[in-house]
Amino acid sequence: MSDRGAGVPADLGAPGALSPDARALLAPWPGPCGGLPPFDRATPAALAEALPHAVAARRRAVRALADSAEPPTFDNTVAALESGARALRDLHAAAMSVASTASVGDMPGVAQRLAPLVPALELEIAHDRALFARVDAVWRARHAAGLDAQQRRLVEVLHRRLLRAGAALDDAAQARLRAIDARLAVLRSRFDQNLLAEQSGQVTWFTEEAELDGLPPAQRQAAAEAARARGRAGAWAIPNQRPAVWPFLQHANRREGREAVWRLWNGRGANPGPHDNRPLVAEILQLRGERARLLGAPSHAHWVLADRMAGHPDCALATLHRTWASVLAATQRQVADYQALADAEADVAGRPRHALAPWDRLHLAERLRRQRFDIDSGQVMQYLSLERMLEAMFWAAGRVHGLEFAALQGVPVLHPAVRVFEVRRDGAPIGVLYLDLFQRPGKMHGSHQHRLRAAESFEGRVLPVSSIVSGVPPPAEGRPALLPWEYANVLFHEFGHALHMLLDGARYPSLGSLQVAWDLVELPSLLNEYWLRDRELLRRFARHHETGEPMPEALIDRLEASLRADRIFSVQLDYLGAAIVDLELHLRADGSGRAIDAVAVERQVLERLGMPACWDLVLHVAHSVHCFAGGYDAGLYGYLWSDLMAADVAEAFAAAPGGLYDERFARAWREAILSAGHSVPADAAFRGLLGRDPDPAALMRRFGLQ
Repeated sequence: MSDRGAGVPADLGAPGALSPDARALLAPWPGPCGGLPPFDRATPAALAEALPHAVAARRRAVRALADSAEPPTFDNTVAALESGARALRDLHAAAMSVASTASVGDMPGVAQRLAPLVPALELEIAHDRALFARVDAVWRARHAAGLDAQQRRLVEVLHRRLLRAGAALDDAAQARLRAIDARLAVLRSRFDQNLLAEQSGQVTWFTEEAELDGLPPAQRQAAAEAARARGRAGAWAIPNQRPAVWPFLQHANRREGREAVWRLWNGRGANPGPHDNRPLVAEILQLRGERARLLGAPSHAHWVLADRMAGHPDCALATLHRTWASVLAATQRQVADYQALADAEADVAGRPRHALAPWDRLHLAERLRRQRFDIDSGQVMQYLSLERMLEAMFWAAGRVHGLEFAALQGVPVLHPAVRVFEVRRDGAPIGVLYLDLFQRPGKMHGSHQHRLRAAESFEGRVLPVSSIVSGVPPPAEGRPALLPWEYANVLFHEFGHALHMLLDGARYPSLGSLQVAWDLVELPSLLNEYWLRDRELLRRFARHHETGEPMPEALIDRLEASLRADRIFSVQLDYLGAAIVDLELHLRADGSGRAIDAVAVERQVLERLGMPACWDLVLHVAHSVHCFAGGYDAGLYGYLWSDLMAADVAEAFAAAPGGLYDERFARAWREAILSAGHSVPADAAFRGLLGRDPDPAALMRRFGLQ
């Protein structure tokens, strides 16, 4: 293997003695269940030593494999590549976990310096001609080599991955591709760190309690505690974080306060200064376009979707636009209802009428929900304590998949609030689940599931390790954490991703759950949300945090009606608009070199679509972590794609004798999707479950949008 491409920067790990913490990070993980990450040793300094050392070790091992004189076979080439990736993959996953949940002190700078190393090495490996010649030889002989189905699939997946990374390009194109990917890794990390740094210091201040009129006592107390923590006892602070912002926009009666909170929230990532993400977005789009052109695709969107179920941007856009047309009509009726409510309230109060603005929408939706369905989100929260929802989540997984969850004590964690569970099936451990659910400084906003270790069984059984990260506001001492319905739903959603990992039955990590086509990856998580809406589950676990009384049947009835009227994330204009903007931007990322003003494109697309003036996007380009720091570039449409499939699968569950808990269909779901991972193509996996392609009308039927 050549020495071209990423070397190890001298300041990130020159040869020599390593510190004890760095050595601990590089050693096999200690502890139960095959070992767990030594987070107690994962200091910024130790990571800055250990990761470059692991990169260098991986480089040497792959070079030896590429230079081998042995004729290439599945075992000495493909399986050897898979086996040799393990140590670096696990260390990198632990490092990324620290960077996203404990980004304090030196960690933001270290994270940005480490970010390019692994992507650059992966490209270097893909561009080694001797190595690709060996993989290509195995690929050409795969049908005559006596390989089983998973082995052939692994050969095909690895071969395609190398080609998509530029293995067949000439030297100059490969060199440019490596430079682009190294720069993109830096930009993605900086995008994320910019938002984290900016939001951690942003609050909207209120000095008069009357300005919080309408805010429930729990949120009012949280605002007072947030101000006190910032040295301003007697004032109130709304941190610029979703768990604080959304309840304020829902409940606060004063428009001026809602506008101030909304503008701070809406503008994150787009403020002039050191944390402005707009220049980063422009550069990311340029580089993605150039990269796509090098790889022979008309645009970044074309390159991405060639490896997805959708196959082509036109297919994804057509699905989005069809759904937009159905949802727009329903949304326009909602807007008319909101305006009528706002006008009536203005008339009663003797105030001038006003046209609706984006900071009015959540507030009026909450008021209308109370008026039509007698549903108060604050009332519903009283029945949704975090502990009860965790019990519900684990109970449902036990009923459907036969899983048990046992707390593990004494495991190293990044914060004392993190909990760790051994996951068992039939009395034997099958994996480990970390729950990191509370807000704290240095923690990335939002919720996600993170892989700490992939399942595998080709060289002995390795148990998967999954982590669910969220941003629930810590409750006052001695009080339970109460969840808005949305947060309980997010918890079940991310747990669906975790189940996909924990039940992964693929033999090889490259065929595991996180390797599936990215427009299938949300299917397990979106389907898992259905169990939260199950009446039997709500009767058992939705109990008042003070009295222990179950949620009244009448309240469940009204909640169901409200949820159907409100619809879910993927059939809302705020998501659909963001998904269309994402694809439009990445279609413009075509390598032509023309400047792309992402904010202007976003505005133009929304005007063309006819987005109502009082509506807003859930993700604007300057803070779209999904598209510019995560893996959803040209792929935000995947939530709708997966929700179409989830509605179809949910109808099949509902038609089974046992409903959501039907043992036979649950086994089929587990075997065809959750356990299969990437062992079969995504469309074949779905057909293996239902015997046909997905029926997109299922989602429309669910909400009466046919």
